[in-house]
Amino acid sequence: MITKEIEDFKKEWGQTHEEICFNLGYDTEDSDDLLMDDYFFYSYTNQWYPKCSSFYTETEQEIADFLRFS
Repeated sequence: MITKEIEDFKKEWGQTHEEICFNLGYDTEDSDDLLMDDYFFYSYTNQWYPKCSSFYTETEQEIADFLRFS
């Protein structure tokens, strides 16, 4: 994978803990278990990303899987 594609993915899809909780209507204190069903936390950026999305391209799904398991 090309580094630029990965960086673009992180900018487009990443959300902070506060952002994702606000967008989903979750309490920031008790939301980790709920978020982990559909999202993964990438500690290098301190952001949450969808595990999969119908809006992902094939390449974006590959990037999500790469980040999730790295």
